[in-house]
Amino acid sequence: MSVAFAEFTEQLVPISDFSQGKAGKIFSDVAKNNKEYIVLKNNQPTAVVISVEEYRKTQSRIAALERYFSVFEEYYLKKLAEERNNNKTSSFEDFVKEEGFSMEDIEKIMDDVEFE
Repeated sequence: MSVAFAEFTEQLVPISDFSQGKAGKIFSDVAKNNKEYIVLKNNQPTAVVISVEEYRKTQSRIAALERYFSVFEEYYLKKLAEERNNNKTSSFEDFVKEEGFSMEDIEKIMDDVEFE
């Protein structure tokens, strides 16, 4: 058995351990050693117990990533708008004609299409 797997299985805690007087040891281990536990209910992962410090670091990282993605998205959309601003555009009707259809064809098809 690999060391990583052994360490992972040590993190798994049945929810029944919390009602058998082991909660204090688990929470103490989390607080003192910054350890994390995966709580199992009916042998399925249900919750994760982490220290407040780790929770705050995780929330901070998430906030930073959200800011990063927001800036990235804004940059991407501005770049896309600039590229499109320099390109010639055509009407929908012209597009339909270029594809070999007529507006009447599109209207007939639209009558058969239902949106939910």
